[in-house]
Amino acid sequence: MGHRIVVACGVGINTSTLGEELIRERLKKEGREDIEVIHVLMSNIEAYEDNMDILVSMLQVYREFKCPVVIGLPFLIGTKSEKEALLDKIMEYVSELD
Repeated sequence: MGHRIVVACGVGINTSTLGEELIRERLKKEGREDIEVIHVLMSNIEAYEDNMDILVSMLQVYREFKCPVVIGLPFLIGTKSEKEALLDKIMEYVSELD
């Protein structure tokens, strides 16, 4: 089974699509095209809960998950260095998947 990063947002898909694209670009740059990245609505997260290795949430999370959770808000309002730091954190979790 491959690995999956789920990017979730609250109401619309646009915010999670932005995060998804940035993560995919970084994974490709790092040679990690073996990891699937998808975006979903947080209201549908239960359908993915047992099949995700990292959750990147574009909103605050008030419950626990079986996988690491990263708050993706810097993708929307962060500086370039904050976005890079967030991508670095995600890549740390990716390296732990192996």
